[in-house]
Amino acid sequence: LEVYGARTYDPPGPPTSAVLIVRSRTLDAWRAVVVEVEPQAPYAITSVDMAGARLPTGQTAPAPIDPPEVAKQLGAFVDRIAKEGRFSGTVLLEKDGKVLLTRAVGVANRDFEAPVRLDTRFNLGSMNKMFTGVACMQLVQQGKLSLEDPIARYLDDTWLPKVDKTKVKMKHLLTHTSGLGSYFNDLYDRSSRLLFRNVVDYKPLVADETLKFEPGTKTAYSNTGMLIAGAVIEKASGIDYFEYVRRNIYAPAGMASSDSCELDRVNPNLAVGYEKRMTATGPIWRNNIFDHVLRGGPAGGGYSTVEDLDRFANALRSGKLLNAASRDELLRARPEIASPNYGLGFGVDQTPLGKRVGHSGGFLGISANLDIFLEAGWTVAVLSNLGGAASVVTQKANGLILQGR
Repeated sequence: LEVYGARTYDPPGPPTSAVLIVRSRTLDAWRAVVVEVEPQAPYAITSVDMAGARLPTGQTAPAPIDPPEVAKQLGAFVDRIAKEGRFSGTVLLEKDGKVLLTRAVGVANRDFEAPVRLDTRFNLGSMNKMFTGVACMQLVQQGKLSLEDPIARYLDDTWLPKVDKTKVKMKHLLTHTSGLGSYFNDLYDRSSRLLFRNVVDYKPLVADETLKFEPGTKTAYSNTGMLIAGAVIEKASGIDYFEYVRRNIYAPAGMASSDSCELDRVNPNLAVGYEKRMTATGPIWRNNIFDHVLRGGPAGGGYSTVEDLDRFANALRSGKLLNAASRDELLRARPEIASPNYGLGFGVDQTPLGKRVGHSGGFLGISANLDIFLEAGWTVAVLSNLGGAASVVTQKANGLILQGR
């Protein structure tokens, strides 16, 4: 990092935060390091965060580049960080229906030195939330569900017995505004992964959950909320959640390589996730096989390829999955219920090129991201079996796309 400058914010009393503006040599981009400290001595640091930064005063903005040049520079970047051992995975860049770049680099399985291929299937982490959102909106479109429905209409008290289910509506589940938490709790940590294969198996993990706030008044990321949405999908559709997604999302979109794989069965071409740990004797690689769920579900953990994710993006755009009105409802942020940057299972933000939607995923040995620029026609899909690696490529791709604008 090259330090450009720093500044502090001065509310009444001593400064409690400082922003360091730096230029990342890896990304060739400006970043802001934000440090928060306690207001009284000894002024201990309470948080350190990093975010994008505007172009500093006096710096000349780079000129816009055309799509082929974006692809060329992104490909060179991916090749470089892969050679440095900082990225293992696949990348796809599309503009207006034309794939401009694909990359497959690194190692899918370090036990056998199996190389990553373009059709290697990677864990999606939380990206499955997009499929859960689409499934719910399909059922709304069919008249089998309403976003205003309280979940009490579909679920009895064997689900969330300590929660007033008349207060929690479907729209709250899908926007992380329900007040529910995460089923990745102490009981999950103490339990065998073999216990959790189907949506109903997770009931014991959420039996003691209560609402942390009144639904629709705050945002708090909730895996439990998405799990409950999956249970509602099963009730409203009359079929298993996994079968519903296969029939109504993967099949019409042409996503033949996507599924919520059961990891105690034979699953061809799955990448194993890895984390690099530093020890006194040097770096070691640790896989995530015993950390991950046995089978992903409504909140995350499925498998896909970058080509399938591109097919998903195109199916959304073209109306294969939802009509235009339902798609717009799916991809609309909802500030009126405290969700200004999230739609129904999709992150939503505005860029100089218009609306960008999608989702990321992360866990030990897992990093993934899909960005869909709705008006500008770009799609960026990145999958990696290294923790945090996909975000580096995603940031670079978005920086090139938005360069000079």
